[in-house]
Amino acid sequence: MLLYHNYLTILLLLLATSVMATKSEFNYEIGKRVLDLLREYTDAPSKVLEFLSNYREKNAFPHGLEPQDRDIFFQLGDTLLTANPRLLLFYALENGAFAGNQRSPTFAHYREPGESGYRLDGPVHMEKLQKHLDSCIDENGRQVPCLLGPGESYIECIDNCTSLQRCPDEDSQQDCSAVERAEERSLCESNTKWCISYATRSIPLSDDSPKRGYIPFTFYCIDINGLPTQTPGENAELGADGLGNCYHDDGITPVNRQVSGDYAYCGGEGIICNNTFLGGFTSGNYDPRYRPWYIATKQKQVPNWSEPYEFYTHNIGITFSRPIHSIDEEGKTVFAGVLASDYSLDGIASFLTENYDRSDAIVTIVEEAEPNYVIASSTGIAGVRKVLIEDNSKPCPEDNDGDRCMGVRIPISDLNEDIMEQLISTTYLTQKEKNFPVSELIPVRVDHDDFRGVYASHTIGFETKETGISWRIMIMCPVPVQDDDTIMPGDSMFQLLITSVSAGFILCVLQLVLFIRNRREKEIIASDWRFTGVFLAGCVLLNLACLSYIGPNTDATCLTRMWVIHFFFVFALTPLFVKTYRLYKLTGVGSIIPRRQTISNARTVLMAMPFLAVEVLILLVFTFVDPNKVENILVYDESNMRHHVICSHDTWAFFTVQVIYQGGLVFVGCLLAYKTRNMRKEYRDNQQLLLTMYNIALVGSVVVVVFNATEVCQATTRVFITIGILWITVFSSCIFVVPKLLLIRSRKLNPVEEDEPARRTWSIVGNVTNSIPRIGRRVSYHYSQNSNSFGDQSEEDDDITGSSGKKIRACFIKQPMKQPMKQPMDAIQETRNSPDDDALSEISRTGEHLSKGKDSSELTKTDKFSTSGSMSKSSSCSS
Repeated sequence: MLLYHNYLTILLLLLATSVMATKSEFNYEIGKRVLDLLREYTDAPSKVLEFLSNYREKNAFPHGLEPQDRDIFFQLGDTLLTANPRLLLFYALENGAFAGNQRSPTFAHYREPGESGYRLDGPVHMEKLQKHLDSCIDENGRQVPCLLGPGESYIECIDNCTSLQRCPDEDSQQDCSAVERAEERSLCESNTKWCISYATRSIPLSDDSPKRGYIPFTFYCIDINGLPTQTPGENAELGADGLGNCYHDDGITPVNRQVSGDYAYCGGEGIICNNTFLGGFTSGNYDPRYRPWYIATKQKQVPNWSEPYEFYTHNIGITFSRPIHSIDEEGKTVFAGVLASDYSLDGIASFLTENYDRSDAIVTIVEEAEPNYVIASSTGIAGVRKVLIEDNSKPCPEDNDGDRCMGVRIPISDLNEDIMEQLISTTYLTQKEKNFPVSELIPVRVDHDDFRGVYASHTIGFETKETGISWRIMIMCPVPVQDDDTIMPGDSMFQLLITSVSAGFILCVLQLVLFIRNRREKEIIASDWRFTGVFLAGCVLLNLACLSYIGPNTDATCLTRMWVIHFFFVFALTPLFVKTYRLYKLTGVGSIIPRRQTISNARTVLMAMPFLAVEVLILLVFTFVDPNKVENILVYDESNMRHHVICSHDTWAFFTVQVIYQGGLVFVGCLLAYKTRNMRKEYRDNQQLLLTMYNIALVGSVVVVVFNATEVCQATTRVFITIGILWITVFSSCIFVVPKLLLIRSRKLNPVEEDEPARRTWSIVGNVTNSIPRIGRRVSYHYSQNSNSFGDQSEEDDDITGSSGKKIRACFIKQPMKQPMKQPMDAIQETRNSPDDDALSEISRTGEHLSKGKDSSELTKTDKFSTSGSMSKSSSCSS
């Protein structure tokens, strides 16, 4: 036995250590690099705007960024953009002035101060705004009136935009007069900001509303110094090494604008100039004061990032804003406007594609907040879909004029146009469902006609609490799909499994057939052949159940395996358990007063049913609560990873319950078998039961320890289980069958006297029963004349069949007689008048012979033998 179990342990360990899995590398450095680049990407605007703010506070802008400082800002901004080409720098003031410039593409923008929405039939002062009405152009450079259309917005001053009120931020809303200490009150007042008042209006949709004009927002060609130009060969649109001409939007008409007027850019106070719109190639309606980034900064009065929104150009982007202030004549800190920097999501997508387009990895940035809009992806997804304004379900045509289309942000759940979009969407939703584990790689399997594979995914949070950004970076790397988690025809594991199943099936079936064929032999009868036969049949079915391990891992096959393996294990174990339990009860082990027990086969079958019912109940519960189903997992250490498609439960509950239940049956069976170990082996299977229970417990423990101590693929695990089942079933079957067959063979080769089985001490239970000393545990048997052998009590309860076919009650005492009986068992007197009276005389004479010269108290335990001529119906085998 020891060598056998050592051999099993060595075999399982060798199989476990021989399995090698293909490994792949997950590049964690990608996430770290993207995180660092995003920090640098988002830190740049903060640093640039801080520089511009300090530059203004030191009066480097002579007019405090009023329109006269436009060209200075253009030149300074262009210099700053040389190091940060993805930025768009600009400023906007409370009077409506706006100026800014950008690279990629290279141009500048400018808006004169003032309020749009002026009525063409308004008061006389509106005549001063007539210059703005005539400063708009179409795509061909032709002059067109600057008229607001239905639904367009404009700013309307309150109290002529001169009265001040506290800004809506928390510090400004504090009542400083309630602060008692002078220092704290002074600090409170210095933190208070004041804002002018105006409101946002919209043009009614009715056709009869009065016409209103707007102040145009103009785009300019610039030279290599960042200044507006329309001189041929100076336009920096093509870059410093490829200067070109400045054209209007049609791409054909050269820009040549000479618009005269007393514009604020000229210096104000009635000064007229003609270069305000020099280089201006297109124009439109735009007032920064009703844009979301401007409104948010005015409300917060601190630097901040905006939520992604639609730019004036119909792209989606984000804006970093920094408030600027002025000190008025009364010493109040007045909100003057905003310094800002734009990032287009297209620019962030370009940033990712430039770095990771040629990499196997996919990098995607998604907003943390619902509905999880896409920021950008290295696959080229910009997170924005151009659609028609009138029907957002229709894409924008390629030849659109810009006025018919708008940008719509894309939630990640809506990515489904191609296989890559589906992969990104599925991966993010899977990560989100698992709460974005920090130290775990999440696999995502793709099964598509054009692409099949597995990606390992990892996410990193990117958050700037000061500015409000909260994004999640998702990195996906392809992983080679492993094929060692399934057992398919042609695999080496398939051959090993089929060999094990075939060996177990053939050997168990052979023993079952031989056992059934010899069931009338007294050696088989004494072993309760019916329940032993059920156990052997269970061994056959348990081996066949291992065939369910063949095939791919699907939800259906995983659930089938859960059922057949566990059910047939309990089905095979139950007959052994109830046999052991019945033997324990019949022998009265542990009872203070031994009593006669009668446990029939039918009652034993009923005893077995609850054990099977409990197992079925467990399987049913977990089929619905926590079924065995397909799961994609990644096993990795450091930078190595391997992908497995396995059958698994979500929790350890099923494993725990089965270990407690099945392990409990084996443990109790071992305990009961140990307590009944001293029964005579000729007539009971107590030794076989003990060995079988120990065998199941030891092999099961070895298998569990091996699996938890080694890393193996699931196909190898299943082969381990199959080998363990082969070992348990074949060894246990041999324990029961082989010794019986050898005894039968030995008996037939060496026949014995007919009365040999009768050499036992018997007591006919009658009036003298109480005089029989207690010689040990006594068990009821019956004697079969036809087979000349002893059978189990449950066959005929505790009756002995006499020569005339009638029954008497007898009680078997384990110790053999010192002297054999002179007559066969048929000589025992029956309970009714029969021709066997001579047998009674013979039994009486035998008793007299044994007790001659001795009284009852002097007889030895093996000498005592008493009879009575009749049997009481209420007599008992108990002493």
